[in-house]
Amino acid sequence: MRLLITLLSVIFISITSYSGEVTTTELLDEAQNSLKSAFESGCPEVAPYEYYKAEAYYLIAREETSKLNLEAGNAAALKSIEWSLKAMSKRFGGN
Repeated sequence: MRLLITLLSVIFISITSYSGEVTTTELLDEAQNSLKSAFESGCPEVAPYEYYKAEAYYLIAREETSKLNLEAGNAAALKSIEWSLKAMSKRFGGN
């Protein structure tokens, strides 16, 4: 499981520091995948605050994207990924 957290952290860092253009769809997909991983890891029971905050940011990202407010959608998707990683970190012993 430590490997999973490390892998997701590397993906998150590479997305945020990627020199090319990352599409909104890619960010939304990554946010959805990180939420799914957090859910399957049992984060809703162990780290409910972090998990549900990640879920809320994901819903905001989808809503803003549907309104074609892509900057806000991208920012919310990144926050969703960040909070999913925090939930998984708390789940597997980190703070």
